[in-house]
Amino acid sequence: MSSSAGSFPPDNPQSSPESRYAGQLRAFPWLLVAPTVILLIALTIFPLIYSLYMSLHNFTLGGAKTWIGLDNYRDLLSDRSFWRKTWFTLQITIFAVAIELVLGLLCALVLNKRLRGLGLLRMIVYIPMMLSPLVVAYFWRIMLDGSFGVFTWFAQELGFGKPQWTVDLTLAKASIVATDVWQWTPFVTLLMLAGLQAVHEAAELDKGTRWMTFRSITLPYLMTPILIAVLFRTIDTFKLFEAVYIITQGGPGDLTETLSLMAYTVGFEQSRIGMGAAISWFVVVVINVLATLLIMLMARSRRESVMMAEVGDDE
Repeated sequence: MSSSAGSFPPDNPQSSPESRYAGQLRAFPWLLVAPTVILLIALTIFPLIYSLYMSLHNFTLGGAKTWIGLDNYRDLLSDRSFWRKTWFTLQITIFAVAIELVLGLLCALVLNKRLRGLGLLRMIVYIPMMLSPLVVAYFWRIMLDGSFGVFTWFAQELGFGKPQWTVDLTLAKASIVATDVWQWTPFVTLLMLAGLQAVHEAAELDKGTRWMTFRSITLPYLMTPILIAVLFRTIDTFKLFEAVYIITQGGPGDLTETLSLMAYTVGFEQSRIGMGAAISWFVVVVINVLATLLIMLMARSRRESVMMAEVGDDE
């Protein structure tokens, strides 16, 4: 009896099939997430950390790498050309985002109507934002060509001669803004349209004029979509590269050079990898500051909306 009893393994709940199955169930979500985490580290986190490391060095392609600490950043902050390009980037961002907000809201108000054929119209309106920014930039570069571009032809027909869209500074700025507005106004329209769908019933119940209804009901409820649109478009436009690189190449001279294009020029064309990385990290810091401020505004707007809703319920 004792020998037969000793032949059985001791009871161990950890080795039972049920416990092993429970352990596999607990590990399964982590196995699903693991490839995404690995890709995130490999494609995002590691390049960010490595670029920060490179920004603290004096390094050129084919040359020695020397630790210089914050010297690259000090040189940037004392460079007048750098601040001029920062101001130009801010100008492009402000003008483009403002125009996209206005046009996006107007398009959303039109597309929110119950009219025949709006489904096809919406599809046409959304097409630009589905295209590659590089393709859009080349498309606009051809249309803005000073010799055979379609905009040049229209200007000639209207008696304005041959405008040099990419050579004249004012026209070059307008061309960059117009390219960004054409492609990304549909994105703002989509956000505004989602907000309008949420306030449609409340606006129908109001008996005031259209302007009073828009000002007192529609616009307050649209503050969150507006701030979301400002957040995403500000981040994206401040990093603008393709349109400037393809349409103006930063010209005339370097007067339309954005910070992203400057980072590319310094880092790859001049082979100053450390300085290019420092410019890129300046862009990262500015974007994070702007994003933080906009998120704070969104949170404040959200709290005010909740308070207004609670006051309305009490009444």
